[in-house]
Amino acid sequence: MKNMKPNYALLTCTLLFAFAAVSCVDSIDTDPKNLIGRWQMVKVIHQGNTILKPDPSHWLYEVEVEFLKDGKIEGTLFYDTFVGDYVTADTDSIKFDYWPYSKRGDSDWGYYFDDNIRSVNTFSLRKKGLNFKYKELYLNYGEGELIFDRVK
Repeated sequence: MKNMKPNYALLTCTLLFAFAAVSCVDSIDTDPKNLIGRWQMVKVIHQGNTILKPDPSHWLYEVEVEFLKDGKIEGTLFYDTFVGDYVTADTDSIKFDYWPYSKRGDSDWGYYFDDNIRSVNTFSLRKKGLNFKYKELYLNYGEGELIFDRVK
């Protein structure tokens, strides 16, 4: 009987394929510490309709929020900045406290954010592909969800 030598190339390819397959599966997390950072709204699902962010070359359509470690939130809309507080509880529960500002002059994209952010009651974070950091944030409310990509 011949001495069988392992085929290292085949073994390596098999292990890489297995790692890639496992890593590509969406990993969902609700740990509040993974919220920390800046996020940009890219999609809204409202009453069954999907609305994508308008042309990114138009700066006035950016809606960004930054979750800070101290429970504060800061953000930017087309015409203004805003501040507020957020509180997490249980496993995926989140509540945003009101921050006063004027909606005058905002884009329709900004209105989707403003009209629904205070109704958000749960969140989830997801990885994309072979990432170790969570890259997508889903803020869920009764009629839909606000979906963000991590900026930093």
